[in-house]
Order: sequence, then structure tokens, then C-alpha cells
Amino acid sequence: MKKEVLDQSHQTAGQTSIEPDNLPVKSITGALVALIVIVAGTIIAVRQLYWFTSSKLVQTNELDVPNKLLSELNAADKDQLSNYDVVDQQKGIFRLPIDEAMKLYVKKNGN
Repeated sequence: MKKEVLDQSHQTAGQTSIEPDNLPVKSITGALVALIVIVAGTIIAVRQLYWFTSSKLVQTNELDVPNKLLSELNAADKDQLSNYDVVDQQKGIFRLPIDEAMKLYVKKNGN
């Protein structure tokens, strides 16, 4: 029986026939679209990660570095605003802490 089937297929082998094009176009198109979306998403994610990391590095290396001169100026200002001091004793000019000065101003001038 198998020999008969093989003989029949050999006999029809000489005839030309057109085979239908059975490429899975929808599946291939879907796979390509999915691949493009994955690649684009990966590129966007890597760019965002780079931006986040580089901005953090700039923040920590450039902007968070303590400025010695600024620290000294802030300390001097805080000292002047929170301590008593004699500015000019002959003219009667003295420095008061800012809180005391505000209390005296309100007491002298009202609200």
C-alpha cells in the first residue's frame, strides 16, 4: 500500500502546480511591531535612567559641596542677629538680638 502511494506521488511529480504562499504575514507583522515597541521602550528607559543618574551626580558633586565662605558669612550673620554687642559706646549704639529688638519696638510703638 505504501509503495502504491509513493508511486502515485512520483507520477504526479512531473506536473507543475502553483503552491499557495502560506507565509504567516499577520504573525510576522505582529512580531515586528512588538520588537519595535520593546526596543523603543528600552531606549527610553535607558535614557531616563541616564538622566536621573547624571542629575543626581551633578547634585551631589557640584551643588551639595559646602561653600566655606558662605558658611562663614552665615555664621557671622547669625552671630550678629542673636548676640548683644557694643557698636559705638560713645554714641550709645549697641546691638541687640533681633528678638529682643522686636519686643522693644512693639512695646515702645504699640502694634
